[in-house]
Amino acid sequence: MKKICFVAFIVIMLRLGLCSQTVTFSHSGGFYNNSFNLELTCDEGYHIRYTTNGGIPTANSPLYTNPLALNESLYSNSDIYTITTTIDELLYIPNSVKKCIIIRACAFDNDENRVGQVTTQSYFINELGCDTHGLPAMSIAADSSDLFDYYTGIFVPGVNFDPSHDYWSGNYYMSGDEWERVVNIEFYEPADNSGVNQTAGIRTHGGTARRGPQKGMKLYARQEYGTKRFYHKFFDDSPKNSIKHLVLKPFSCQWFSTGIQDWICNNMAKSIGLEYIASRPEALFINGEYWGIYYVSERPDSHYLEDHFGHGDDDYNVIGSWHGEAEDGENANFIQMMQWLEDADLADSTNYEYLCSLIDIDNFINYYCLELFIANNDWPANNMRCYQYQDGKWRWIFFDGDDCLKKMSFDVFGNATCEQNLGWPTDAISTLMFRRLLENEDFRSAFYTRFEHLLNNQFDYVTTKPYLTYAKSLVIDEIPQQAARFNRPKNLSSWESSINGINNFLSDRCDNMRERINEFFVSLEENQSIVASIFPNPTYGTIHINLPENQFHTIKIQIFSIVGTLVCERYATTSLDIDMPAGIYLIKIGNSTQRIVVI
Repeated sequence: MKKICFVAFIVIMLRLGLCSQTVTFSHSGGFYNNSFNLELTCDEGYHIRYTTNGGIPTANSPLYTNPLALNESLYSNSDIYTITTTIDELLYIPNSVKKCIIIRACAFDNDENRVGQVTTQSYFINELGCDTHGLPAMSIAADSSDLFDYYTGIFVPGVNFDPSHDYWSGNYYMSGDEWERVVNIEFYEPADNSGVNQTAGIRTHGGTARRGPQKGMKLYARQEYGTKRFYHKFFDDSPKNSIKHLVLKPFSCQWFSTGIQDWICNNMAKSIGLEYIASRPEALFINGEYWGIYYVSERPDSHYLEDHFGHGDDDYNVIGSWHGEAEDGENANFIQMMQWLEDADLADSTNYEYLCSLIDIDNFINYYCLELFIANNDWPANNMRCYQYQDGKWRWIFFDGDDCLKKMSFDVFGNATCEQNLGWPTDAISTLMFRRLLENEDFRSAFYTRFEHLLNNQFDYVTTKPYLTYAKSLVIDEIPQQAARFNRPKNLSSWESSINGINNFLSDRCDNMRERINEFFVSLEENQSIVASIFPNPTYGTIHINLPENQFHTIKIQIFSIVGTLVCERYATTSLDIDMPAGIYLIKIGNSTQRIVVI
């Protein structure tokens, strides 16, 4: 696991203070209906200074002398929402933003030396208009320079921005330990104000989510920051009451403005037994200013596997792309498998059985069925994650359904079997395993059968509609605030219209996919030899076609005249009889053609 460097550790300790002197707050942070007076205390012989803009108190910060009346006068006036954090075409600056009250306080000695840890508490007071409409709240407190400085800020284009490469450059695209910043994290449940309040590391996260004004982020709990995990049960379906890493996925990073596709897709993954990412919506505040709706989520890494399946995090190999990039652990086994696949003939049962000894074939089939059904337009060349425990079988984790559930016409099978080197969203290396597996009859049968079962059950609209309904109910009341802050969605009406688009997709998708999968398998058979007997030959008026036994999908049968004119086309899964007038015909089944005489 990566460790922060010694210099960074010293900086952290300086920021936290070098002795145990602590400021006590009369009220902990969280949700309150009404304003009140906040009292701060510390040991005799020291005095307290505090800030209201998320910054760490200094000798120049306001001196605490009397209880603080929690009202609008304590709102931050830094207006960080006006700072340019993205490229011009994505920039949107509202007239004002919702705010919470954030107090950071520390004890100082008579020489104005900070002598204790910084204590941070954030207050979400309904009477003052800070209503999150039932969502939990997260407050991030950070030195402004760590987020917005031209040279050091991780939220701005900054010194690393290249105008000729504007979509993929900027400070927010920098990574690694040197671009991790120290922040204070508070998370509060609306029911009882339970949650966390601790120092943590923060980095930007994601692809397009980095450059948008509403940034994707990763949060790191580390022992160097005081606590090695976030000790709270963030997710009802998570097996543990703590988590090592958190991802903050911005509502606006969805590829169209519903914001909820990823949550729906992960719940579909859960329903079919796939490893998936638990998440829930929250309202985020940075230095006291509203930063919109986010989904606080698990991160699909070795710590996630440790939490869900046990063993140590260093017992897992986690791969982040079909090219074999190792997210955690080693990649040698994966690369060796992919190299073998390049020339392997999986029509050979021995080769197929060998691959099945390397991968969990049922997990792989479930994974592909889901990705194809949801029409993921940002896959498979992107957003692939698989893992193995020690030298066990590889399994796939579903994550990132941001660009899904929207495009019924998307050629999902063409995307999943592409042999061109397009780079994105598909390429030959990312489709290699699926293409090789399709060579095998046992796999085709298992894949088709499982897909048909899912279309009749877990993917059926009766099952998926409740996901949409519930996801919508969680955030609908907060949508106007999200829209006002980031103009994405533009307003509640446009958001509800886009929700209708997801509903239409889910309601029509099963029938659509039945047609697509049959068309796809017919096209596969057209390039394969199908052993079918046609008898008698010659025949008196009726052609008897005997198809292979245990046929699991539709086969296209075409009858041509002797001059090549198509005169009859049928689709069948079992043997059939076709009445034809007298003549000489060519019958095409798969890539084989037979001649028959009708008397």
